[in-house]
Amino acid sequence: MGLMRRAILKASQSAWMRERAPRYAFFRRTTRRFMPGETVQDALTASRELAKKSIGSVLTHLGENIADRAEAEGVARHYLDVLDKIRAGNLPVEISVKLTQLGLDLDREFCFVNLAKLIEHCPPEKTLWIDMEQSPYVDATLEL
Repeated sequence: MGLMRRAILKASQSAWMRERAPRYAFFRRTTRRFMPGETVQDALTASRELAKKSIGSVLTHLGENIADRAEAEGVARHYLDVLDKIRAGNLPVEISVKLTQLGLDLDREFCFVNLAKLIEHCPPEKTLWIDMEQSPYVDATLEL
C-alpha cells in the first residue's frame, strides 16, 4: 500500500482529525462537492438541488467501527429517519450504510437485525447500498 493511501486511511480513522478538520476553510472548500454540510437537512437540501438537474444522490453517515450496542442502534434509527425524509420529500436519494456502524464488530446477528430493519424500511424502488469497508470485513460483509 502506498504511503499516501496509508496516510489518508489513517486520517480517516482519526477522531482528532474528524473533530478539527471541519474548522478549516480549506477542508470545507475541498469537501463541499462531496459533503454539502454536516446535517441531514444540509444533505437533503443539496439532494433537492441536484434532483432539479436529474441527478440522484447517495447519502451516508460518516464514521465506522462502533463498539457500543446503543450507539449502533442509534445509527440504525438515524437511517430510518433519513429514509422517512427521503420518502416524504419524494427525492431521488438512496442511502449507503457501513456494517461496522450497525454493530458488525459487536455481533454479526445484531448487525444483521439492524440491517434488516433498514432493508424492510427502504422504499421498494430504492437501493440500500452497503459500503465495502477495509479488507478484514470483506468476508463478513459478503456473508451478511
